[in-house]
Amino acid sequence: MPRSKPTAQTSARLVLLICALSIVFEGYDMVAYGVTLPSMLADPSWGLSTEYAGVVGSYALIGMLAGSIACGAVSDLVGRRWLMIGSTAWYSLWTGVCALAPDATLFGVARFMVGFGVGALIPLAAAMAVEFAPKGRAHAHSAVVWAGYPAGGVLASLLGLWVVDAFGPRAMYAIGTIPLILFVPLMVRHLPESPSLLLARGRQAEAFAVADAAGIDRPLPPMADERTGPRGLFTRRLWLTTVLMGVLSACGLMLTYGLNTWLPKIMESTGFGSGSALGFLLALNAGAILVPIVVSRASDRIGAQVVTAGTLAAAAVAIIVLSTHAPIGLLYVMAFVAGAGTIGAQVLIYGFAAASFPASCRAAGTAWTASVGRIGGIAGPTLVGLVIAGGSVSPAFYLFAGVACFGAVVSLLVPRRRELRAPAASAAPTAAEPTLAADPGR
Repeated sequence: MPRSKPTAQTSARLVLLICALSIVFEGYDMVAYGVTLPSMLADPSWGLSTEYAGVVGSYALIGMLAGSIACGAVSDLVGRRWLMIGSTAWYSLWTGVCALAPDATLFGVARFMVGFGVGALIPLAAAMAVEFAPKGRAHAHSAVVWAGYPAGGVLASLLGLWVVDAFGPRAMYAIGTIPLILFVPLMVRHLPESPSLLLARGRQAEAFAVADAAGIDRPLPPMADERTGPRGLFTRRLWLTTVLMGVLSACGLMLTYGLNTWLPKIMESTGFGSGSALGFLLALNAGAILVPIVVSRASDRIGAQVVTAGTLAAAAVAIIVLSTHAPIGLLYVMAFVAGAGTIGAQVLIYGFAAASFPASCRAAGTAWTASVGRIGGIAGPTLVGLVIAGGSVSPAFYLFAGVACFGAVVSLLVPRRRELRAPAASAAPTAAEPTLAADPGR
């Protein structure tokens, strides 16, 4: 395995930028399908039926689930740096295959492969963003990174207004190869390996050099009896955190995919025109981009439990208001709040998870959180569709609000990080390294 080569250019901000850009490109790739779908259905050369189009949409989500599981299993073996680089190259390469696919069958396979790479990247980016955050800035760094996902979706939507009509849907997927051509070389040159992983492998000098170059605290060695990777998730002191973070993520992604899929249709059914209904979707995602970056600072100060619960509770109230005949201006504001408290809450949940697990199993913990969350993401659109199939959309609002309230309760039950700290004797600096930073969050 090539050694990580820290340089003076390796800073916490540079790592944050790399993680954020990787998620922006990921968001672009995942939303590009929805942007191009109408024109693909209208073009007989694709051979894409309406029924199969829905199946293809699920392929990417199933691929994301598989990728998240794979990441948790191999990240500590391969290394987080190279797995993150490889995941980015993988999903970008298969996006290029989407552009060249001669028929719907190969296109569906390619979408699964795109999802696989994206699913592997998500927990890695979350873990690296938290690990390379300065002390007291873990949640803020995570929120900046995950705001890139809806930002990438907005980028895909805006480009789609021009690119699809001018050059066809294949051009949108061709643009998705930019990370492979331009961004992956940047990652190879500047993305360092995880200091905690280097230390766990006995490469102490290199781990400390990476941490010092990045301007972050040096990692603590794992305790003698501490399990690493997936084996550490269901130990006596972590099993409750592991279970609750999975349930919380499932709630968040059920709301995220359920609202993004059905909100325009639901608002149309309540009497709004198609333009106004799409405006609600834009307000929803605008809240997801802007608010988490602001409230993440509160997570670093008062704890992610309270902040995440508060955003989900606010979303529940906003969703109930959306079900009323309030003035349209107020409804747009409520859509903004709902986006901040659902899609935005999921942004906070990934950072919450990364900060809740010790460095020895952080990548595995975030992979678990993402994997279980995908189950909620896959089930969300289907469940909402079944609810509104009876002809009334009101139950859908109540379902969304109920899931948000349940998620708020689960968030408050997650043990605080201080309960997961190693005993002081085990965490003490060694005599050989008296200046080892004693940051319990690492």
